[in-house]
Formats: sequence, C-alpha cells, structure tokens
Amino acid sequence: MARPTRYTQEMFNEYFANGMWTQDTTSGLWAQNAERFPDKEAFIDENRRFTWRQLQELSDTLAWNLIELGLARDEFIFILLPNWVESYIMRCACEKAGILCGTALMTLREREIEYILRSCDAVGMVMPPQFRSFNFLQAIEEMRPRLPRLRHLFLVGEDTPAGALSLREMMERPGGQQGRQELLDQRRYRPIEVSVIGFTSGTTGMPKGAEHIIAGRMAMARGYGEPARVRASDIVLNIISPVAGLASAFCFNGTATLAGVTVVLSDIWSPEETFRLIEKEKATILLAVPAQLAQIVNSPRQRDFDCSSLRAIYTSTAPLTYELATKVEDLFQAPCINLYGQIDGGFIAAPSIDDPPEVRRGTLGRPHRFTKTWVLDDDGREVASGEKGELVYTGPSTGGGYYRNLEATLEVWGVLGPEGRCHSGDLVRQDPDGNLIMVGRKKDMIIRGGQNIYPAEIEALLLTHPKVQAVAIVSMPDPVMGEKACAYVQPMPGQSFDFAEMISFLKSKKIAPYKLPERLEIRDELPLKGRQKVNKGPLQEDIRDLLRQEGRLQRD
Repeated sequence: MARPTRYTQEMFNEYFANGMWTQDTTSGLWAQNAERFPDKEAFIDENRRFTWRQLQELSDTLAWNLIELGLARDEFIFILLPNWVESYIMRCACEKAGILCGTALMTLREREIEYILRSCDAVGMVMPPQFRSFNFLQAIEEMRPRLPRLRHLFLVGEDTPAGALSLREMMERPGGQQGRQELLDQRRYRPIEVSVIGFTSGTTGMPKGAEHIIAGRMAMARGYGEPARVRASDIVLNIISPVAGLASAFCFNGTATLAGVTVVLSDIWSPEETFRLIEKEKATILLAVPAQLAQIVNSPRQRDFDCSSLRAIYTSTAPLTYELATKVEDLFQAPCINLYGQIDGGFIAAPSIDDPPEVRRGTLGRPHRFTKTWVLDDDGREVASGEKGELVYTGPSTGGGYYRNLEATLEVWGVLGPEGRCHSGDLVRQDPDGNLIMVGRKKDMIIRGGQNIYPAEIEALLLTHPKVQAVAIVSMPDPVMGEKACAYVQPMPGQSFDFAEMISFLKSKKIAPYKLPERLEIRDELPLKGRQKVNKGPLQEDIRDLLRQEGRLQRD
C-alpha cells in the first residue's frame, strides 16, 4: 500500500468525518463522467478531441496493458511529458493499475532525471523521444547502464525504436477481457493512498518528491473550483505544464473532472496562440502563470482576437504584481484569481471573483475554510495582525510528506502526524479582513517564471571551476519572468572569467537550462558575513542599482 509518510489513521478519520475528504478518486470520476455524458468532449489536444467515453476506454486499456507487462502494485514509473492528453491518461491509468507515478516539469535534464530514476527505483519512464531541442531518448539511453531497475521506456511520438514501447499503441491495443475489471478493482489506488509523486526542486537543487494523496488532491480540486464557481458549461484553456500545481489540480485531480468540464490543452506557448485558442474554443477560464500573463498583456496582437468568452483567469506558481493583475483584468474584462499553494504543501488561499479589485489584485485572498494557518516570528510565536512572519499551515489538501525522504519531511513539517505544520518559507502578513499579503521569502530561492532555482546548487557547481574563488547567486527582478539569477564571481588571483565561459561550464554539468544565471558580475572581492560566508544583501542592492541605472528597473 502506498501510504503517505506523515499521515496517521487519526488524521484519515478526522478528515472523512468532517466532510473534508470523500471517497472520490480521479479514476472513479472519469468512470462516472463516461456514464453521465459519454459523448461530451473532455480534452481537446491540438487536432485531437477526446470524449469522456474515449478517455475511460483508453485509460482502462492502458492500465490493463501495464499490468500485463508484469508491473507490480506500487512499482514506480516516471512521467516526463508536455501538455499532451497522454500525460493525463497515463496518470489515470497508473491510478487504476495501482502503479505509483512521478511527474516533473519538462525543463529537467540529465542530472535531475537520473537522480529521480535512481532514487525511486523506477522500472519505467514515459517521455517523447525528443521535445524542442532536447533529445530525451538519447539522454536516457546514455544513463541506462547505470539504472539496472529501469525495464521499460514508453515513448509518445510517431516512431518507436527497438527496445521501447509505444504508449499510444498500449492505449489502443485491446487486451484480454477475462477478469479485467475485477483485477482493476483490486489493484486501483484507494482515496487514502499516494498515487502521484510530484517532484519539485530540493533545497540543494536536486528534486524532492511530494506525496500526493488522492483524497487530499480531491480536497484541493474542490477548493480550486470555488473562487470562480466552476460549472459544467465551462471550457478551461490550460497553457502551462500539465503537472504544475494549478494544472494538476484543475485538469487532472480534478476541478474540471468534478464538474465534467471540457479542457483545452496547448503545448505551443505564445500570446497569439493563446488568443487564437480562446477565440476558437470559446474558452471561459484561462490557466496561466504570471510570466505568460506579462507577455499576453504586452502583445501587439491582443486586440486581433475575440476573447470575450473568458469569465475568469486563474494564475499561480509565482508572485503576481498589482500592476500586472490590473492589466490582465483590463484586457480581458474578467477577474484574475491568484491562487496560493505549494506543490509539496497544498492549497492555502485564494481571492474570489466576488472580492473587490483591490483584494484580487493586491492580496492572496483569505485562507481556505479547511486550511489552518499561523503567521510566526523567528522564535515560533504568532505575530500581531498586520505584522510580517512566516506562514505555517496544515489542512486536508496538504501533501503526505516527501517520498523516501523522512529527513526532508521532518525539516518542513516538524513532526509526523496531526501535530505537524508545513513551514512554507514564505513571509506574509494579514490585513484586517484576514487576506494574506506576500512580503517575501525566508528561503534563499529564486522563482523564475514559476520554476524554483536554489542558489546553493549553482554556487556549489561554480566553485568547482578552477578560475572561481568565490561566488554568490542572487535574484534580479525581471518584468516578465518575475526573477532571474545573477552570478557575482570573484575570480582566482590573476584569472579572468566571462559569461560564455560560465554558461559553457554549467551546461557541461547537464543541469536544467532554467537554472543558468542570466547575468555575470565580476568583482575583485565579494562582501562577507564574518570571515567566510558571502553577504548577499549588498549584492542584492547592487544588482537593483545597476538595473535602475540601465533603465530596466523603476526607481522605488
């Protein structure tokens, strides 16, 4: 049984008794929708359109064929797919077959991928042979000799080379019907079990796997649907990663599934493509990250399309400024809802479409009624209303801990069981009405377009370069991505070091491209705290001053 690390039977009983958890599962809802409205479109993926009946048949067939391959219950498969319908069907099939699946963003590269496959004893991986400019198949084949447990490669694409399996063929190839439903009923994951491991960057840069309990995911999905009162007539356009917290909760867990909503998928990101799909499919709800919204409001094509069908925009994963929220609402004449949650923690807060503009645009809204929150100072004491502190929380949508990582679970939650509290690392304050306002972060972390960069990882790599004596990675503001990484380097005496050299060196370490610093500042000396530790405060001010002088950052 895929039991969550930090949950106890006492917590299960409480959440079910209070109505916070139900017996719903994603696979069960797909089956219900296939009966309730079999011919209604569930997913639209480029030129492919899938009804609820088709989704049910494809996921059943795939689940059966995975079992026929000899995959045991609770074995682990890693899914690395773009925003294609196969990502959703594979996750549902794994839930039906009782196979644990892991998900991550497509921006991971060899270093992070091999770490996940090895640390989770993965027996299979699902991926495209190549996506954009990266050859995933070649990368996996190169590391495969070091991964003796990796038995199966499932590919999504036109051609399937020898030694790999076509996922689309497995979805469509009929298997034996004898006893199929009975076996699937025995194997499928139950509400209190972990069915998905969502990988996020760890504090050292290597991924941590957040355990997603089905009942908790369903509680999150219900919470996400409340701010805009999602209904069956809605058409949701998702332009972000299928495994990002917002997209997973809405399109898989699922907010859309609970209401029987049609979901439109787009893996070709551009403002123009987004406008086109809104107009073509008459989308009523848009899911986007702030970095995408920043490009959308600045697009010269924004008035060339009819986007009047939109009634709400959901965004998450990174801070949303008041100015950007205002521009989004002015452009689409629809409320923008900034959801606040964490992939390894759960759903925390959100404003509602009924809230006044200043609340929607300037706050994170009030905590969800099922989420308990505290704002604490550095000594763990609650601060007075309006004062800054770290947000700490718990509730029925929170994760089960970190997969195979008790140390990380205890670091974030303090203790296992009902007394555990998730320490968010976010600094917030509450206004008189209880709305949360983001102030900053307690952790040394950069959020670039919704993706986490941990400076410690990049600093550790650069310190192995023979020309680098000291280094500090700091955040620099960016109008589109929110933040980007800037490297301050003190070269070894008598050595020179340039940007191209830095990027070439880091690329040779095969890290994800989004982690690469996008600016280099050379200094004879870096400021220190004490005798050894670099003091990043002055460097953070320095880069802001430089950006102001260059006209790339407004003066405070």
